[in-house]
Amino acid sequence: TSSSATAAVSTTPKLPSEITGKTVEEIIKEWNAELQERTGKFRKQASAIAEWDRRILQNRDVLLRLEIEVAKVVETQASLERQLELIETHQQEVDKALQSMEEEAERIYKDERGLLLDDEAASTRDAMYEQAENVERELEHMTDQIKSIIETVNSSQGGELEALDGMTPLDVVVKILNNQLTSLMWIDEKAEEFSGRIRKLAAQGNAADGELIAAPKYWMS
Repeated sequence: TSSSATAAVSTTPKLPSEITGKTVEEIIKEWNAELQERTGKFRKQASAIAEWDRRILQNRDVLLRLEIEVAKVVETQASLERQLELIETHQQEVDKALQSMEEEAERIYKDERGLLLDDEAASTRDAMYEQAENVERELEHMTDQIKSIIETVNSSQGGELEALDGMTPLDVVVKILNNQLTSLMWIDEKAEEFSGRIRKLAAQGNAADGELIAAPKYWMS
């Protein structure tokens, strides 16, 4: 019997050292304190994770808005390029028209100088002036079109964007406006050149009329 009791005592598990000699109340208090400490740490970690999640969602919204704005910029840029190509085509047509008018005026002045007082020559000159008015209206139309492009750029750019391919949206707009300014300067130059040609032709026509009127009319004798 004594041997069995000794065996039972020897097989009884030993208590952990941290609770040895402590009452149940003390043990529960320590466990409760440890639980509260771990709960606080868990809440802090949960709050940090929630903050990270909020920032991720916020950045996602920013990226989505940025993507939309970039798409708008790309679309606007493509539209501007198409319109600038159209303006360039108009410029070439105007240049050809001016050159044709100049050649026609020189031909009339040199080859048909003696017929400037006739009705046919007058009608030809009127047709040339009418063509000049058409070119002037075309120049005004191109100017209005460029102004419309500038207004489109100003109205389509809303919101701040990050740098795109090394250029900010402001840089892109400045570059486009510089191209448009070059086009406007070209139009002004051509308009001034055209006006000078018209004045020159008018002066030559008046001088020719005076010469024909003042010249002796031997052919009538």
